[in-house]
Amino acid sequence: MRAGLITGTYCDAVACHGFLRDRDGTITTFDAPGAGTSGFAGTFPFSINPAGTITGRYYDASFASHGFVRARDGAIITFDAPGAVSGVEFQGTSPFGVNPAGEITGYYQDMNLATHGFVRARDGTITTFDVPGAATGPGTSPLASTRLE
Repeated sequence: MRAGLITGTYCDAVACHGFLRDRDGTITTFDAPGAGTSGFAGTFPFSINPAGTITGRYYDASFASHGFVRARDGAIITFDAPGAVSGVEFQGTSPFGVNPAGEITGYYQDMNLATHGFVRARDGTITTFDVPGAATGPGTSPLASTRLE
């Protein structure tokens, strides 16, 4: 495990991009494949685990939201939760946490803009869920998170 890794977003005059700051101060920048290159489009990392796996979302050219996972070696895989709406501004798949096992959690909006949670296993399998009793209508958000151990 590599303690001291930091991830985040920076924006230039064109778009937003992800970065990884290593414990020695080296900064590596990256963009998810398919990330838009104008306005508020771009790559937005939200979480990093001790192994250096990063997850977050990116907005494409139409500002729809998609998930990504970036391995420590720099390989990036993009994904959408099953049933996630596509092509709607600022809606879609939004990962927010990655645990030491590489499992990712977050939320997504369906075609009715109802919000649901998801867990993405390290092998890419995605399981969706609704917390019993939670509102899943437009404008609601289950905001799932993982516990880092």
